[in-house]
Amino acid sequence: MASTLRQHDRHSFLVLPENRLAVAAVKRLAPLTRRRTLQMVSLFGSPGTGKSRLARELIRSWEAKRSDGKIIYVTASEFAAQLAQASTDAAIRQFQSRYRNDVSLFVCEDLQSLAGRKESQQQLETAIDDVVMNGGCVLLTSTLMPSGIRNFSARLANRIRGGLCVDVPLPGPKSRRKLIDHFLETESIQISSEDIATIAKDYEVSPRELQGILHQLQAAQRSNSRKTRGTSEILKELTHSRQYTLPQIASATAKVFGVRVSDLKSDTRSRTVSTARQVAMFLARELTELKYKEIGEFFGRGNHSTVIHACKKIDTLKDKDAVLSHHLEAVKKRLLNRV
Repeated sequence: MASTLRQHDRHSFLVLPENRLAVAAVKRLAPLTRRRTLQMVSLFGSPGTGKSRLARELIRSWEAKRSDGKIIYVTASEFAAQLAQASTDAAIRQFQSRYRNDVSLFVCEDLQSLAGRKESQQQLETAIDDVVMNGGCVLLTSTLMPSGIRNFSARLANRIRGGLCVDVPLPGPKSRRKLIDHFLETESIQISSEDIATIAKDYEVSPRELQGILHQLQAAQRSNSRKTRGTSEILKELTHSRQYTLPQIASATAKVFGVRVSDLKSDTRSRTVSTARQVAMFLARELTELKYKEIGEFFGRGNHSTVIHACKKIDTLKDKDAVLSHHLEAVKKRLLNRV
């Protein structure tokens, strides 16, 4: 992999302090690596932080090498669906052969989708073992650490920890400033230094979401044909209506209730944690456009009905329970003020 990663899209991949370790780790899985000492890397982070782009770049580097072995890319949900179909068709051996034999590179994304899928987890663990034993490389990605995935196999979690695990955090203000400058190189949009500083400071989002914000601003400016509004005014409207991320909502909720984010993702059923978890799920639906399933997966709940129940319960109680109402407003205030 080259030091500057280039994608088949409009933007190159900008290496930042937050993703530098992930980039270095994935490079160690590149073909023709001398004295290979690492065969498995797992990347964990919020959607849009660049995990999939690094995976695609690694795949292209192996395709360019034209290895005799197979290069396999699959999402965890696809892996589980294929296993279910193979079971229906009495073709388990063929399924196993595809993922275990003659594989040079095996990439599996979104491990959080395997929550509660015991058989799929067992098959994935065996596939990983066989690929590594035969000299192949494995790259895994997930929005959650194994400890945060509901009903996740301890054996598979230990196997993952046996490789190199890398957290890919959201970019900080300085990195967001670099990303904005980077994106604007290919965008026909005019933003003042003051407005750039405002976006970099106020939008605690992933690179992908940051790019989306710039596209929103671009669209707003184009529709503003009479120039009745300036960029600053448009930014204020976007800031007011912007979505928050699940990590932000979980963090703010945990602070208000005096618990940990990991508690919200656990099976802990204490009254405080359960209420905090339900509040976080309710706000996730209110402040984002995410589906029940996506919210459930983030909080380690494989069944989206849990999220539906939480949202209905909080919506029913928020106008009757003064304490709950206070907590809701406190979480929203933290999100608004970024404290």
